[in-house]
Amino acid sequence: MGKIIWHITMSLDGFIAGPEHSMDWAFDTFNDAQPNRLGEEVMKETGAILGGRGGYDAAHARYDGVDGIYGGRWTGPVFVLTHHRQDAPADPKATFVSGVEEAVATARDAAGGKNVEIFGANVARIA
Repeated sequence: MGKIIWHITMSLDGFIAGPEHSMDWAFDTFNDAQPNRLGEEVMKETGAILGGRGGYDAAHARYDGVDGIYGGRWTGPVFVLTHHRQDAPADPKATFVSGVEEAVATARDAAGGKNVEIFGANVARIA
């Protein structure tokens, strides 16, 4: 059975994201010409991603949503933890789940023995 990991990028001054979930500072360090070896390794060991609704909304507003994960190279399942599943948008590339235990169990099942990668500080804190 895979692990549950929290994969983050953090600036030296301790920030994971800027105002309104901005990750522009981090994406400037990764580009298509020079893939990030550690990021690629983590992605290959990951079977499912579990993130929060705030990060999901920010990703859709700024970074091509689910299609922007790992620079567009991610093809596995994505789960979004939300308190308001009834308000979730129809998105064939993401599954909205409520309740931390259910979310982790669902992501673990979908990961097929690989790791579940947690996106977001709030989700990692409660998972």
